[in-house]
Amino acid sequence: MKRKYNVTGMMCAACQANVTRAVCKVDGVKEANVSLLANNMVVEFDEQKASDEQIISAVKNAGYGASIFVNESIKKIQQMRERELHNRLVRLLVSLGLLVVLMVVSMGGMLLHEYGNGFMSASDPNFVTEALISVALQFAFFIPIAILQFHYFVSGFKSLFKLHPNMNSLIALGSTLSLLYSVFGYLMMIVGAVQGNHEAVHMYWMNMYVESAAMILVFVSIGKYFEKKATNKTTASIADMMALTPDTAYLVVGDEVKEVLTDTLQVDDIVMVKPGLSIPTDGVIIEGSGNIDESAITGESLPVHKTAGDKVIGATINRNGSFRFKVTSVGKDTTISQIIGLVEEASESKAPIARLADRISLIFVPAVIGLSIVTFAIWMILFETGTVATPTNSNAVSMSLRFAITVLVISCPCALGLATPVAIMVGTGKGAENGILIKSAEAFERLEKIGLVLFDKTGTLTKGEMSVVDSRVFHGGAAEAIQMAASLEQYSEHSISNAFLTLAKERGLDLFAVPGFEDVPGKGIQGNDYAIGNRLLMEGLGVEVGFADEDFNRLSEQGLTVVYFAKGKELVAIFAVGDPIKESTKTGLETLKNQGKKISIVTGDNKKTAQAIANQLGIDDLFAEVLPKDKADIVKKLQEQGKKVAFVGDGVNDAPALTQADVGIAIGAGVDVAIDAADIVLVKSDVSDVAAALRLSHKVVMNIKENLLWAFLYNVLLIPLAAGVAYPYVSMQPMYGSIAMSISSVTVVLNALRLRFFKKTEKQEVAQ
Repeated sequence: MKRKYNVTGMMCAACQANVTRAVCKVDGVKEANVSLLANNMVVEFDEQKASDEQIISAVKNAGYGASIFVNESIKKIQQMRERELHNRLVRLLVSLGLLVVLMVVSMGGMLLHEYGNGFMSASDPNFVTEALISVALQFAFFIPIAILQFHYFVSGFKSLFKLHPNMNSLIALGSTLSLLYSVFGYLMMIVGAVQGNHEAVHMYWMNMYVESAAMILVFVSIGKYFEKKATNKTTASIADMMALTPDTAYLVVGDEVKEVLTDTLQVDDIVMVKPGLSIPTDGVIIEGSGNIDESAITGESLPVHKTAGDKVIGATINRNGSFRFKVTSVGKDTTISQIIGLVEEASESKAPIARLADRISLIFVPAVIGLSIVTFAIWMILFETGTVATPTNSNAVSMSLRFAITVLVISCPCALGLATPVAIMVGTGKGAENGILIKSAEAFERLEKIGLVLFDKTGTLTKGEMSVVDSRVFHGGAAEAIQMAASLEQYSEHSISNAFLTLAKERGLDLFAVPGFEDVPGKGIQGNDYAIGNRLLMEGLGVEVGFADEDFNRLSEQGLTVVYFAKGKELVAIFAVGDPIKESTKTGLETLKNQGKKISIVTGDNKKTAQAIANQLGIDDLFAEVLPKDKADIVKKLQEQGKKVAFVGDGVNDAPALTQADVGIAIGAGVDVAIDAADIVLVKSDVSDVAAALRLSHKVVMNIKENLLWAFLYNVLLIPLAAGVAYPYVSMQPMYGSIAMSISSVTVVLNALRLRFFKKTEKQEVAQ
């Protein structure tokens, strides 16, 4: 089974890796996907071997907190995040104020000593007293800063003692070492004062690290605040959608209209929607009409006119008109909730490109701690042996410690951990905002590599609204042939059946029962006495159709779907059924071609009809007369040729092909089984959104690569500098290291947030 858990205490990629490793060690756990950004994890395990208690215990033993996930509304989550951000800001501002005072106390006396014309010189009788008081005040101002930022020490040392160090361990170690050396230096100052050794007092005073210990905490907190503020924006698209769902609704009870909480609505309730109001939940209009703005769900900018019998979606806006609708779904079953669920699921999933970062993160912090120790040892040897001279007013321990601490605080596992999830979160949010639902992080990466796009025809490239546009009757009258064909078609769910039923209704023809109905996949349908379908069906039943070839060819060449209708073994008529091509299809296909993608049609239509449609759309390749079961085989054969294939479809018979394809793309108006089998769902049922999805995937994958490149280069270039490889030309202080680490994390998040400017068309994006 799969279960979701909340995880607390994670700060960086090392935390994520530690939790993953701890949970995967539990007997019976098959897989654990831990999300640093969402602070949760999804665990797949054998409930006969593993339990919730064991999994939660494993997380706690690794130094973190865990609990079974409680589903909260996105509004509530956003409010909690805003409160947490506010608390961070308050602690940060107070810490920053204390740091400024500490810096004045620390640096003021030193500057006056160095540049104050002998003021407080070592020979001054008050020098020792002033120096001791200055350092004591530094400790006094450091203590409240340490208390306000104490979570770094708690998390850092807790993880370190459990042998699962994380980013907080580096910060806690860096700050603690700075403080301990300062305490040691202060004791040596006291000893120097007692012994009258003013030079020793002066040297240790010049090498105090109290301000560095405070700066490490404050500067990292500044970075984490802006990082948190930026990552909160990654859910902005979803939060904006949820904000459109009104808190109250107008419930119709008899002759009364009551204002009630939206959460209290139930299926089959009748709700009234006034002009300008948001629709509270999904339903079907039973009275009145309105122009509905569905842009938040489908990305369609123009309002859609809806009247009795039409479906309405919660969180969309009734721009004008008034209507009443019957509630069909509430809570987690609504369209908006399902969209949010898909976005969250995608954000919590892992992209293959992130695996390298995960493996590195697992050993990153221990390696940095080891490197810090080695750095200290090497510099101690170099300084003590005189290979490298120490600066004036400094000593070997002080300088070696400075390099070691800077290595600790400049290293940034955060950037590695955030590189992928922030881009995925923003990308899925922008996709949902534009009616493109991407179900997993892996789908982004696979979609970006697609070279060939296969399209089902009916309902995908065409409107799926069939109508009988021509016919040729060979036996009996036209009305009789239509009546018999419609009577058989009434049992079918195929889109062609609606064309016959509509025609029979228009002509006022009554339908009769046809016993022995059978659906013959890929061929047609039949009853005890009647059959309607393609040539394969007729040949299987022994019906002679050759004499109708001339009419068949004439109609097929017009791009019409031609079906044979037989009574017994006699061909009664042929009917030409037309399905108009969607207005956006040609433009969408042209955009795909401009992106360098190859396009092909896969359809059950005969070759002439399929070729006529292909010619209209400018498509060179097609697969015609394909049985439903063979669609997946075609996809598989193309994959065996080394091609990366996407399949776009909407019907039940498309599900196997959608599953087989590298990326399955379902048209949103299609049936549930097709949508469930797909990796991507186009809510608007617009072919041009296929090209938009490809562009979005390309931008997200490029953004991830940029983030990872930055994270790797940052650490590869700056850690050696922090270790002193360019000394004395470049010599970094711990405080600069903490600033650089913060900038690294924030840079990754800000780069990912550029995806918020994504628009469905290139022209719109350039304008943005």
